[in-house]
Amino acid sequence: AEVISYNRLRNNWAEVRQQRYDLAIVDECHFVKNPETQRTRLVYGKGGLGYCADRVWALSGTPAPRHAAELWAMLKAFGVTPLNYMDFVGRYCHYDQWTRRVLGTRVEAIPELRELLAKVMLRRTRAQVAPDMPAIDFQFLELAPGAHADLPEGAVSLAWIEQNAGSMQAERIAVGQAKAPQLAEHIEFAVSNGLLQQAVVFGWHTEPLEHLASLLCERGIRTGTITGSTPLARREQIQDDFRKGLTQIIVGNIMACGMAIDLSSASHGYFLELDWVPGNNVQAANRLISMSKAEKVTIDIATWPGSMDDKVQQVLLRRVRELSQLY
Repeated sequence: AEVISYNRLRNNWAEVRQQRYDLAIVDECHFVKNPETQRTRLVYGKGGLGYCADRVWALSGTPAPRHAAELWAMLKAFGVTPLNYMDFVGRYCHYDQWTRRVLGTRVEAIPELRELLAKVMLRRTRAQVAPDMPAIDFQFLELAPGAHADLPEGAVSLAWIEQNAGSMQAERIAVGQAKAPQLAEHIEFAVSNGLLQQAVVFGWHTEPLEHLASLLCERGIRTGTITGSTPLARREQIQDDFRKGLTQIIVGNIMACGMAIDLSSASHGYFLELDWVPGNNVQAANRLISMSKAEKVTIDIATWPGSMDDKVQQVLLRRVRELSQLY
């Protein structure tokens, strides 16, 4: 048996392709979804890893984190669909010809997609494999800051938001910054009144997270911050202090705190802002889950009714609903 990371597969492909494998297990296969990337070609493409193995198993909790088009590379490689990529997109997804962006999954096509997946997918839910594991209860925490930077007039439709997600960084950071004081006040009240012992706050942009962490520290709440720039040794120290109860709140980036980290000493969490990829949000929330505790995990999503932030939530919730029907 040999364990090969995606990076090692790319850097040592000449050596790997000389081997013959009985089975290739592609873990976290949602990272192999873009037909134009070298990674996808090395795994699913002609002459790729699949040609070096008698069998290929693709593992993932969310095979297509955004929309059904991300299933094409896997379904094509497994011989489930004869369609090329653009024909697959046209049949199963909403597609904007002008921006050349996939906008979402066609709800009416989901039954057909489920039939395709059923040919190759062995699905196990958390309830099946761990019936005693507590569920996650998501709810909204409405905040109403005094001022914010919103989208310009005439550009607030959900379609516009979806198509311009990459250009909205400044607006989302501004809204996150404005929500931070309200969330800090909420957390301080919960901690000081014994309603909350420990919690984790997830977010996407670094600036609002650091602002929130600073506000919590000013209020005397022991807080650790984990972002992509946090050194490994510091991350491990923050995790260890959190497990021991020395740290009350961890404020962390969704990706930095979304994998390979145990935050289960807390049973309550917050999202200061959500990631555009629904699967990443769920993955982060799952860090609070543990087989060893029966306490239910609750998550508050900090939202600003009527703001651009609230409209973003609508887009993300639609994506979650689409994907939940697919899987």
